[in-house]
Amino acid sequence: MKVAFARPRPELSAHVEAVWIFESDFGLPPEDTTVSVPNGCSRLIIPYENSMISTANGQVEEGREKGVYFVGVRDGPAFLRTEPKKTGLVGIDFHPCGAFPIFGVPMAETTNRHLAVDALLGKWGQQVIDKIHGLKSVDQKVGFIQAQLLRRLQGSKKQNSVVDYCVAALRASGGKTAIADLEQSTGYSRRYLDLLFRHHVGVPPKTIAEIFRFQKFYQIWAQKRPYDTFAQEIYDSYHDQSHFTKEFKRMTGFPPLRFSRGVTNEFGRRLSQR
Repeated sequence: MKVAFARPRPELSAHVEAVWIFESDFGLPPEDTTVSVPNGCSRLIIPYENSMISTANGQVEEGREKGVYFVGVRDGPAFLRTEPKKTGLVGIDFHPCGAFPIFGVPMAETTNRHLAVDALLGKWGQQVIDKIHGLKSVDQKVGFIQAQLLRRLQGSKKQNSVVDYCVAALRASGGKTAIADLEQSTGYSRRYLDLLFRHHVGVPPKTIAEIFRFQKFYQIWAQKRPYDTFAQEIYDSYHDQSHFTKEFKRMTGFPPLRFSRGVTNEFGRRLSQR
């Protein structure tokens, strides 16, 4: 199993957080619990060999081979599996407010959803599906999809500086910036910020803050640090350990100690180390 990263085009760097390629001769390891956890990003998935099946919120969704799919921001885990055969897919993760200027679709319509791009984006989506899977190499596929995203971005005026500022503040503080502080610094009410975030990001500022706070500890787990070595750091970000346990379980499906000691999730681990 291999997860490799490609460099986003400079013109897309304000919108694309990561471009990655997953390849395996035998799909996802069936003995692993493979879980995709919330990271605040929406995602474009392009399976070019084998299909990937995800289960989230009780719904089973299939990313079929030679399709293209848009996955909105998630606030809970998605459990992944494949058939045990050669597998390859390209993934593009967008900054929390990076997808809306490119696609122009209200992000609230995509939250916690797995959508075929031809259904979501009509003719453009169908053309991308038809052309990208006719390309032979992975590098060609990556180059083509980035060029298509750049074409959609050119001339877009859908960027919102208030949302950009708030997301940057929340990320820089590891999700610890109070929403009241964002109200004060922007001059907008919490209700209005919620409306802006739902449109541009897909979820309100409070949810993005929770995801960023969780990601701080998920990144530590990805480095294979024992849970006991960072447990005390929890109190800087959470009211107490009970609060942390509740939030961690909501994001991963597991209590933190069980996740740390008993969940392999090698795909998720490698994907987080970009």
